[in-house]
Parts: sequence; C-alpha cells; structure tokens
Amino acid sequence: MDSRLTSLLKKYDVAGPRYTSYPTAPAWANTVKETDFRNSLSGLKSGEPLSLYFHIPFCETLCHFCGCMTVITKEHSRSRGYTDVLLAEMDRIAGLLPEGGREVSQMHFGGGSPNYLQSNELKEIVDRARSHFRFEKDAEIAIEMHPRTSTPEFCEMIARLGFNRISLGVQDFDPVVQKLINRHQTFEMTADMVGLLRKLGFTSFNFDLIYGLPGQTMEGWGKTLDRVLQLRPNRLAVYSYAHVPWLKPYQRSFEDKDLPAPELKLELFEKAYETFSKTGYRPIGMDHFALKGDDLAKALDTGTIHRNFMGYSTKADAHQIGFGVSAISYVAGNYFQNRKEIEPYESEIRSGNLATHRGYLLDRDDRIRRELIRQIMCRGVVEISAFEKEWKIGFAEYFADDLPRLDPMVADGLLRRDAKELRVVDEGHLFLRNVAMAFDRHLEDIRSSAKNPVFSRTV
Repeated sequence: MDSRLTSLLKKYDVAGPRYTSYPTAPAWANTVKETDFRNSLSGLKSGEPLSLYFHIPFCETLCHFCGCMTVITKEHSRSRGYTDVLLAEMDRIAGLLPEGGREVSQMHFGGGSPNYLQSNELKEIVDRARSHFRFEKDAEIAIEMHPRTSTPEFCEMIARLGFNRISLGVQDFDPVVQKLINRHQTFEMTADMVGLLRKLGFTSFNFDLIYGLPGQTMEGWGKTLDRVLQLRPNRLAVYSYAHVPWLKPYQRSFEDKDLPAPELKLELFEKAYETFSKTGYRPIGMDHFALKGDDLAKALDTGTIHRNFMGYSTKADAHQIGFGVSAISYVAGNYFQNRKEIEPYESEIRSGNLATHRGYLLDRDDRIRRELIRQIMCRGVVEISAFEKEWKIGFAEYFADDLPRLDPMVADGLLRRDAKELRVVDEGHLFLRNVAMAFDRHLEDIRSSAKNPVFSRTV
C-alpha cells in the first residue's frame, strides 16, 4: 500500500454509521407506536409503488460474523408457526392500505436463511402476497439462499413462484476463514447450486463477499475472487466486516489477532475493487459492483438508485413494508421496526395487533438531510442547484455549520466542492461514510449518550 493511502486510512478510519437509513437506527425512539404505523399505511396514495420485505430469521447454525437477527435451530417445524404469523401480519397490513396503494415493484426474502422454510410454506406466503397486492410486470422478486441448506425441491419451487433474482452469501471460500467464522461452504457446493438454478432459468445472481474477516490473507482472498469470477454473478456486494462484539458476543469466538490489520483490510478491498473493475463490473456506491447491463448499473445512470437495509437497490421511489421479526418499514417518510425478539413479535400479531416496537417520524430537516446523504452514498455527487430547487433552500446557508467539516477531505483531494456541485473523487469513494457523517445532525447526540461503542469502523 502506498504511503498516501496509509495516511488516509489512519486519518479517516473511525467509527461511523453505514447509512442504510437516515436518521440511523440508534436515533430511533420507542415512543413511535403502532398507531403511527397505521396512519402512515392508510395515508399512502394511489400509484405509489411498494417494496415488500419478509424476514425469515431461522438458520441451522450460527455464522460468527453475522449481525442479523437470527434464530438458530435445526427443528424445521418452527417455521410452520412463524409462517402462519407472517400470513396474519400480511392480512392485517394489507387491510390498512388504500385500494389504489397496492402496486408492488419489488419483493425480497431475507434472513436468516429464507430457504429454511418448507417449499409449501414459501408458496403460501407468495400466493397470499399476490392475492393482496398487484405486482408490476417487471417486479424484482428476490430471495437470499444458503447453498449448504438449499434443496433441489426448494430451487424448483422458487422458479415456479416467479422469483427472478438470487442472492447468495459467499463471504470467503478460504477454508481457514470459514472455520473461524463457522460457515462451511465450498466453492463446489456453491457452483453446483448456481448451475442448477441456471438450468431452471435464473439469470440474475448477487453474491455477498466480506473483507476484514478473521484469517483472511491476500493470497486466500485472491483465490476467492478468481472463483467468484468463474461463476460470473450479475452483482456483487463487497462489505466491510463489522466487528461489534459488544453487540454480538459470539464474535468473540475468534481473537483480535485473527483479524486483518487495518492496512491489510484496505488492501483486501482494493484487490476486490481492482479485480472486478477490470473484468466488466462497474463500481456502485461504496461497496457494490454490477455488470454494465444490470439494472443496478442502469439505476445509477438514471438517478433511481437507492440505499436501504438490504444494500443498494433500484427502487428509490418505493415505500418499503417489512414483515416478520425485527423487520423495518419505511412508509410515507417514516421508519417503523417490528419487535426484535421472536416471541413478543409473534404474540403481538396473534393478539390482533401490529408488532411495531420503535421507529422515527422524520421532520423536514431530516428529509432534506436524508436525500443529501442518499445522493452522497449512492452517486457520490450532489448537484447543488438542483438540490436547492427541489428543497427550496440555499445550500451554503442551510448547511453552513456542516460544510466546514468537509474541508479536510477537500484538502486531501477526496472531495471537490464549488458553487455547482459537491463531488467525491478518487480515493474519496473509500470514505463515503465519512462524507455523509458531516451532515448527520444526530451523530454527536448518539455518541455522547451511548455507554458502549455504537458503530463499526468506516473502512
């Protein structure tokens, strides 16, 4: 690594949000209740598209890098009762929506491992969704899959149900890394599953990779990247490992000495960036890559790219409705989250309620900053005159207290700022989170009130 990058890393590798939402989740409050969610749902207007998310929390084993809400069990009968609750929650929410506000442009099953469900259970959920909502002809219908626990029967079912995008967690194919993170998934296993799905007609695949995992080396990482290229997914997410053992105690199953040094961690990402950029993939935001003909690359050009809790998305204008334990909704400009433990979540739904646990009702300033941060995180550029016209503000005056925080990044050649635009340049794309942090009015309050660290490192 050259000395410039080393010095930039030391300067800007601080704890900060990933900005999958704004305000970020630590700013949300338990004072947001079910009635607020009901009011937002009933206020949706005709023609406004929806993005449906179903959280399936079950996994047979725990991956020690994971930061998701999971339920670890090999008792597959658990999914039957959970499916019934999901169906009831969907019925209840659909009943609150105005008749003209049920157009769906996107549906996503995440987890956990959605393929933990029995095939007939998945069919029940999809059939119920299609009975309540009207799906656009080109709607994206996606599901996360774990190759080690997926069956041919399940793969055949998702083909029959109209799924058209598959997301596979790979993380790293190095067996040393896999042992440390307790995720055993060979390249051959993954290749066999991709081959089967392609025979069934699937053409759109997303792979998740993680850099900064324990045991990673440049040699092993290079082999993983080469193997990924052999399978040629349409999209890649290359996430920074978030080491937060104070939030996820099982991350203490490996020692700090097993983690790559900060300089090596950045080199791992640089290797991925260079490898994918030279082999037909276009960088998207801070951690995604897409083949040039993929919808995500097209969304970058048209300005419809969006960032949410699933990463980068093509559906910037869709209201997101989350179903399931811990699921998050963004409806009518407000955030709502379901209860984060499975028993209280199921109890609320079975009692005839919604399971809203907390959330955030955005004011005008929040909305302005949310859009500004979206443009930074998704496009790396803010066209100032257009932004002023959209929000009826003077950019320099409105952000007078925030813009000086960018001066060090301008001086370091990571940003260009003038009267026309704010543009991230060169290595600045490695530090998008740092740029966004300059405009986060909640950040200092979150830090000062926290008893433990709240955020992962930005690089």
